[in-house]
Amino acid sequence: MTHQEKSLLIVSVDKNVNNFLRTIINNIIGGKVRVYGQSLEEGIAKPLHTDVIMTSGPFLLPRVREIYPEKVIVAPKRLITGYNLEKVLMLPRATRVLVVNHPRSATEETIDSLKDLGITHLKYIPYWKGAKPDLRIITTAISPGMTHLCPKEIQRLIDIGPRIISMHSFLELLLALGLNLDYIENFATYYHNFLMESSRKLASVLEQSEILRKYQEVIINQFEDGLASVNEAGKVDLVNKSLSRLMNTDINNLISIGINDLLLNFKHRAILADESHGDSGLSSICEYYGKQVLVQKIPIANENKIRHIYTFREVARIQRLEKNVRIHLAQKGHLTKYSFSDIWTVDKIINDLKEKARSFAATEKNMLITGESGTGKELFAHAIHRSSPRCDGPFVAVNFAGIPESLIESELFGYEPGAFTGAKKGGKTGLFEDAHGGTIFLDEIGDAPLSVQSRLLRVLQEKEIMRVGGSRITPLDVRILAGTNRDLHEAMAENRFRKDLFYRLSTLPLEIPPLREHPEDILYILNRYLEETYVLRKEFSNRARARLRHYGWPGNVRELINVAEYLCISAQASSTVELEHLPRGLVDVSAHREVNPPESPVDAAETILQHLRESSAPLASLSCLLAILRERQRLVTGRLSLMAEMLARSHFVTEARMKRYLQILRGCDLVRIGTTKQGSVLTQKGEEFLIYLTESGRDSFNCPPRPEDDHKPPA
Repeated sequence: MTHQEKSLLIVSVDKNVNNFLRTIINNIIGGKVRVYGQSLEEGIAKPLHTDVIMTSGPFLLPRVREIYPEKVIVAPKRLITGYNLEKVLMLPRATRVLVVNHPRSATEETIDSLKDLGITHLKYIPYWKGAKPDLRIITTAISPGMTHLCPKEIQRLIDIGPRIISMHSFLELLLALGLNLDYIENFATYYHNFLMESSRKLASVLEQSEILRKYQEVIINQFEDGLASVNEAGKVDLVNKSLSRLMNTDINNLISIGINDLLLNFKHRAILADESHGDSGLSSICEYYGKQVLVQKIPIANENKIRHIYTFREVARIQRLEKNVRIHLAQKGHLTKYSFSDIWTVDKIINDLKEKARSFAATEKNMLITGESGTGKELFAHAIHRSSPRCDGPFVAVNFAGIPESLIESELFGYEPGAFTGAKKGGKTGLFEDAHGGTIFLDEIGDAPLSVQSRLLRVLQEKEIMRVGGSRITPLDVRILAGTNRDLHEAMAENRFRKDLFYRLSTLPLEIPPLREHPEDILYILNRYLEETYVLRKEFSNRARARLRHYGWPGNVRELINVAEYLCISAQASSTVELEHLPRGLVDVSAHREVNPPESPVDAAETILQHLRESSAPLASLSCLLAILRERQRLVTGRLSLMAEMLARSHFVTEARMKRYLQILRGCDLVRIGTTKQGSVLTQKGEEFLIYLTESGRDSFNCPPRPEDDHKPPA
């Protein structure tokens, strides 16, 4: 059994019933599920390992629950298949009939099923193991596959075959096993085959058409879909109650009318009149007084005569069934793990960011979450979904950096059977379809290939997808969140990212600052993680505090959590965390700065340059910003003025990004940032660094001088 294969255990009283149910389930979903069987008749030696259990009826639920208290158990409703039912119909009115089954509750269910089919002209006498009815006046018995229990005194026994599970119960079983809704159609076809076989058998032995009509009526009234039988003359000769309810008219008003008259008020029905399809059948979505109805026309050939069966299924009901399956998929694993309370902070900037994200969550707009690796982009995405109106729907996270380029499209959009070599036999739903009714988070969107970007743009614009190798359009109801640690403006300038996709995604941008820009959270997150995860409370020495606070944290919060895990072992025997308890990488940086002699100007400049490269900010933008401050001749300059100057030199920078650039430069002591409206100014060290760039031939980092003419922002 593969790691994806589920197991199903069928428990019944009788082994024959067990074999019957196992055969049916194997025929429909045997390729996806390993099916086992246990019968109380043979005895249950010990519980088996299984994912889901199905009993042969609700009466077994308490007994099975005792044996398997933790398992998912489906107790189905079971229906008569129609086997040998014509013999029951032909029994004289008021005949006393022994109904044989076991236990008593199963016998009573069988009697109710016969009555539900409209077979009410008989007097039913229930019989089960241990029952003692008066058999002197009973000559006929009916049994659903339990004929071996019938008393020997009975002269005539009609075996109507084991009862099949209902359509609704089969849907419950699919949901419990996490299988595709398409199997419902396979089950319906399987059940229809039972009915059609019974109909053919009935027609061969009954001479009067009225008896055939009676049989068909009692069977088809079990279906939730509307159904109409049309004879070779195009006249309706049989309809069920579901169609009567759909059309809000009495059944008698529909009998004997022409099918064209019945379909008169169904819009878009023209395709149903196309005869070029021969025996393949037709279907069309029609509108009936504001309701969308799927109408199917099925030809039935018999003795060179063609009849037709029309089925009517409300699209809204199909969508409800689909929604149940999609919700179950969400419960299966596509769930959010985090809320805003899981984003730990004592910093005002991060708290303000959380409030902004909460307000964004209440909308249906697309969002672009940016920030360095490890800052918590996916954490924010989870929290946004959980606080959104879609919180009851699925949350599907996709990481482009973790999917091979050749598989991205099939993973996102799914594929049809035979779409490519190695494709699954039944095809595969994509992650976008899994996210229907909920949210999909496209992490590392900056790594998406251009071909996939084009298809993503269509999803954003049209709210629909097409599977790989398919021709059918599937509408979607999905909110898209995207995340990246790359500079998408730089990627757009280099034609590695589509501008139209960027503007579609970034309706509501959210930029998460790196950990070094809110150092107050370093010790807070570290202490809280240790306490909540390991129930540890540690003091930190002044040297350890200083080292943690002034470290650059290139891995951000993710790296900080790793340090916490390291301290659980390294400082296990100490109540106070000292400098030597910290990871070597942090301590070596400290030792290097304390022991080594002062760097030469060239080495210092190279160190600054290396630090700027590690910041992941574009060097061209940082260098241009320094050049602008130098041109201002040490005059203080506000962020808005700097943004305008940058734009005049073809560098579009948002206010949040400008703030980040200034923080990076301040971290290298290249600029001094004043409080409130005091603006920013280039330091002496910043001037020396610019001189070094020019003298070392790296002036290409600098931005061009401002053109004389007015420079307007792009449309």
